[in-house]
Amino acid sequence: MNIQMQVAGLFIMLILLYFSLRQQMVGLYSETMFLRVLSVTILCVCLDIASVVAIVYEDRIPRLVLESICKSYVVSLVWVGFFGLVYTCLDIYAKDRYKKILYGYAAVVLGASVLIYLLPIHYYYDGEAVYTYGPSDIATYFFAVLFVLITLYQVIRHGDQMNPKRRSAVRTWMIVWIIAAATQFFNSRLLLVGYATALGMMILFFELENPEANLDRETGAFNSHALLEYMRQEYEKDHTFAVLLISLGQYQSSGLAIRQVEFVLRWIVKYLQSISGIKVFKNVERELVVVCPDEETLEHALEKIKERFEGAWNIEEDGKGGTVTLEPVYLIMPDSTVARGAEEVFHLFKYFKVENDKMGKDNTIRIDREMVREKRDREDMQERILAALTEDRIEVFYQPIYSTKKKCFVSAEALVRIRCADGSILPPGKFIPVAEQTGLISQLGETVFEKTCRFIKEQNPRQYGIEYIEVNLSVRQCETRDLAKTYIQIIQKYGVDPAMINLEITETASILARKILVENMQILIRQGVSFSLDDFGNGQSNLNYIVDMPVSIVKFDRDMSQAYFENKKAKFVMEAAMQMIHDMKLKIVSEGIETREQMETITELGIDYIQGYYFSKPIPEKEFLKFIRERNAF
Repeated sequence: MNIQMQVAGLFIMLILLYFSLRQQMVGLYSETMFLRVLSVTILCVCLDIASVVAIVYEDRIPRLVLESICKSYVVSLVWVGFFGLVYTCLDIYAKDRYKKILYGYAAVVLGASVLIYLLPIHYYYDGEAVYTYGPSDIATYFFAVLFVLITLYQVIRHGDQMNPKRRSAVRTWMIVWIIAAATQFFNSRLLLVGYATALGMMILFFELENPEANLDRETGAFNSHALLEYMRQEYEKDHTFAVLLISLGQYQSSGLAIRQVEFVLRWIVKYLQSISGIKVFKNVERELVVVCPDEETLEHALEKIKERFEGAWNIEEDGKGGTVTLEPVYLIMPDSTVARGAEEVFHLFKYFKVENDKMGKDNTIRIDREMVREKRDREDMQERILAALTEDRIEVFYQPIYSTKKKCFVSAEALVRIRCADGSILPPGKFIPVAEQTGLISQLGETVFEKTCRFIKEQNPRQYGIEYIEVNLSVRQCETRDLAKTYIQIIQKYGVDPAMINLEITETASILARKILVENMQILIRQGVSFSLDDFGNGQSNLNYIVDMPVSIVKFDRDMSQAYFENKKAKFVMEAAMQMIHDMKLKIVSEGIETREQMETITELGIDYIQGYYFSKPIPEKEFLKFIRERNAF
């Protein structure tokens, strides 16, 4: 009997089945589909062998049994083609579309199966060659080749949507199958289709579906690739799950050797795998991720995990190298629906591991819907700021500053505003905090400074009595070593008199940043630029800072100015501070003055300059020029 090829193919596939089932599986749909394809293929080859045996011994078995076996074999060829197509479409279509495709092709294969069973089939055996032929065989070849061609079309048409390895493996499998089928069709003595199908299964196994490819070899947990694929699948199915990330990253730079850390991780993974109902994955940077079906399972697992981490772990494989107590960071996402997909889960964990201001006393961060919303709002605002910078929608508004001695407006504070695409103005309270957190405040500050210099150059506000314009420096800018060099270049670019520039600084916490700031200030002061200390009285600036910094103006913030009229103690503090500042020969600006009575009181107190809504809110460049011309009678 000519069944050597079929037996060899069956042997190959049984080995593949053994290696597929001996390892724990992640639970991916692709794993399930591969096992189905492999099972149908094994059945197909078994039926192929059975049909050969039945034909050889046709005189000993009923004809109905012989016909059933032979037709079942050829029908199974069509089903192999169908399952190959279904497996190929895994990466191509979304869940709902995939189901429709699956049901459509299933209807075709069922119809084909009925047709093949109804059509007559003939047998041939001459002592060596054994095969079937006739209408049933022709229908089989037609539908099997049809499914193979559709599969190849899907690979060619939608290949860019497929896993590259799956695309390559399926394409190779289909080509091998077509060659084998064509050879067998024109030479019926060569029974190659079953063996070719087995080769296709072997290609898929080694390229994609080897369960060990989803394992981290060092710890025995599933790897990060398997984690991403698993979570993508769960989101695709609209399954809700809970995730726990255990971060041991701080031990990378500790006294533990890498080998010792890896050994501890193996112990940890072994312990985690003993907890029922969870899947354990090894992520990057000494992180373990536990995926649970629901929050209840997660909380139960977390309780056991924390209890175990209170004890010590061995750091040597022989158990004689001592122990170490670990204090991991736990990031918990009790409800997967707070994220939009698997990629965002990774992004959220990375983000909140760095932004750990929400960490509890037990080293635990719980990622809830409100935290995610705040993060998204921040990222959205960051994009809006970047777009405004790119599209030149950063505008400078000016708030006039009144001199109590000259009885006119002698300066103004330049304030950043963002013009939205629809023409509205984005309030600074919304974008300034985000700009400070993301570092974009430096770019905004430099843009405002350049636009202010351009305004001074083009409009010459000095002709209307403006002696200088104040421009804010962010803490981030104050920490930049090239600040003075950059600003001097901008001043020279527009040919601006440095005396027209006053830079506002706030207190910086870092001693190094303060040292850098003083160096920059001294360079700019030598050029003729002056400095103000902003926000005095809000808890950020103090008298020691005034002593240390070469400023010529101190600005009382709005809260301090308003407190003077509302609180007797604040009144004494402000008067004492004013006296001390004036004794140091420095000028004072009082911000936040809103009524005529406040203005008159502050004037009588001896404050040098007044700024506030009583005179004007911050206004655009053209309105500011008009205001100054009219109020200063130019």
